[in-house]
Amino acid sequence: MEPSIGDPGNGEPGAGGPASAATPAAPGSSPWRHQAGLLGAAFAVAAAVIAAGLRFAPQVSAYAGLNPWVFAGLLGFVLVLAGACVLFAASLPTSPSSGHAHDENRMPAGRGLTILGAVLGLVGLGLAALAVLLAVVLPAPTQRIMVQFTDLYGRVQLEYCPTLPGSFEATASQADLVGSSTILPVKVSGETCGDPEYTDGVWIYLNRDSVTVSDRP
Repeated sequence: MEPSIGDPGNGEPGAGGPASAATPAAPGSSPWRHQAGLLGAAFAVAAAVIAAGLRFAPQVSAYAGLNPWVFAGLLGFVLVLAGACVLFAASLPTSPSSGHAHDENRMPAGRGLTILGAVLGLVGLGLAALAVLLAVVLPAPTQRIMVQFTDLYGRVQLEYCPTLPGSFEATASQADLVGSSTILPVKVSGETCGDPEYTDGVWIYLNRDSVTVSDRP
């Protein structure tokens, strides 16, 4: 009797033959890769927002070193960007080492990269939030400057410091120095003001048109 078509003895696939085994999962179908891609895109957008915030932040050159909130923002940007890169790498499809479906469980690299990228991104976002908090809490940066009156009439009209010299050293806010207001607040010492009772110094408000301001020599 000739063997039937479905007889495993003739080496052809049949209903009960080896071909009925489960088909291996297609590369790239892991849910970890899908999650990694979504998180990577979200962190990439967050990194762009942080970079824009740092780019358009007020100038902080008045500090002797790097401003604490700028340092936290830069570190946060680097970590968020690194997390996005790791997550994009985890989202790339990889070819399994063999045709068995359980090879995915033996290759946890995608899962590990997803977790690593998520941790880096979350830490970076935390540092960015800390940078915003420090920018609000920390005092505004100030700078030591030299002020010289170009209008002596403006000098003698000062209420608290009538004997203020025509040229003196003062402290001013960085924001006020780069601003466009007609009034420039500056802080001078009691000795400069001519009244030693101002032990902590005194703020005086000058007409910007009546003075010239330069960096302290």
